[in-house]
Amino acid sequence: MSSPKSIKENIARAKAYGQRKDYMRCLHALSLSLDELSSSQVFGREKFEIGILIDEVFRQLLSMEELKRVLPRGLKYTKGQEKKLAAVLMKIHDTIKNALEKAAVEKVRKQKNQIDKFILSGQKFLMEKNVKEAKKYFRKITEAFPDERGLLQDVGGRLVKSGFPSDGVEYLERAIEKTPSDSRPYISLLLAYEMMTEQENALEVIKDIVRRFGANESIYVRQAKLFFAKRMYTEAYDAAAAALKVNPLNRDAKKISDKLGPKIFGRGYTPGASAGEMKAAKSSGGANGKKKGVSFSLDGSGGAKKSKPANKKTAAKKPNAAKAIKLDF
Repeated sequence: MSSPKSIKENIARAKAYGQRKDYMRCLHALSLSLDELSSSQVFGREKFEIGILIDEVFRQLLSMEELKRVLPRGLKYTKGQEKKLAAVLMKIHDTIKNALEKAAVEKVRKQKNQIDKFILSGQKFLMEKNVKEAKKYFRKITEAFPDERGLLQDVGGRLVKSGFPSDGVEYLERAIEKTPSDSRPYISLLLAYEMMTEQENALEVIKDIVRRFGANESIYVRQAKLFFAKRMYTEAYDAAAAALKVNPLNRDAKKISDKLGPKIFGRGYTPGASAGEMKAAKSSGGANGKKKGVSFSLDGSGGAKKSKPANKKTAAKKPNAAKAIKLDF
């Protein structure tokens, strides 16, 4: 059984919703308070006070324009008819709710149809290589529905894949700004910069991808190719080596690694090892080698004989490996 406190709390909520012009919640809270009052054992002064509060909220509700359209003749609150009035208010609430939901669905359906129509029209001009006309449709639809999720990425991706990467960059950058947690516009933007041979911008995009989503085999290979194009051979080798660690059978990574490895590290090159690992291996090998100027050979007595030291000559200073790489392929 409802208590006076519970009834008053629902009335207070209804009043607060009414002050905010939230007629749907006001309807719901008021119908609950009326239903509780009809089944309660509240008498005397307390019931009189609750009746005054309900009447105040009821008048507030009926003064809203939305309810005037639904109830042009109004609605009367009669004491003793609380249960009946509660049912009427709840029915009005459910009817309006269903109508709003239906209208929202219809609105979304029309919006999707309009987006599809403009996107397909723009795609048709892209297939004819008429990017100017295609962009007219794309611009109209993105301006009409700026909050449509994935729309900017879709338009930018279409422009890039159709051979117009510079036109797609604008949409893809806006898509990233709007939804930085979506990886798709980053990948399309990377492709756009690769197509425009803007290696520096492409490498910056890869940096963002790795920071936000982590690296993978494909990203390492693309990074290696970009570094190679910029003649940053040690970095290109390291990126290829990282891809080979993920997948030793990756052909592109192995091709780059096999081209650069022997040039950078000479005969000691180990496929898949990074530049740092190769340097560490060489340092370790030098520390464990034989003493300088001493060699051992078996003589007739089976003993070991110290060889004569070779004539000392000043060895020519070897150039720095990183600076002396000559790539002739």
